[in-house]
Amino acid sequence: AERRLFGAPMAELQMVQGHIADMALDVDAAALLIYRAAWTKDMGAPRVTREAAMAKLFATDKAQEVIDKAVQLHGGDGVRKGHIVESLYREIRALRIYEGASDVQKVVIARQVMGAA
Repeated sequence: AERRLFGAPMAELQMVQGHIADMALDVDAAALLIYRAAWTKDMGAPRVTREAAMAKLFATDKAQEVIDKAVQLHGGDGVRKGHIVESLYREIRALRIYEGASDVQKVVIARQVMGAA
């Protein structure tokens, strides 16, 4: 059954549409950073440390924000075991730890920007 708020399907509410637009922007911006890192490597750069760290940090942070909004929009179903949103929430949280936690990525980026690494 489709969720309804204030007597209308959720998808028709401007507030919900605004959240969906924000989520789409975040996903696309993250994808562009990932593509940039891959393109830089494909162009023969010997190292893409900065680009890779930026892509990982931004993509995982935005993924967490997007899934948080999705959980909120799904209400109780968003935290029900076995629901796709609940599964993605757990998976995305783990991604922020694998291959270097967010704080580690920030240090890598800062050192690359300052030329110290």
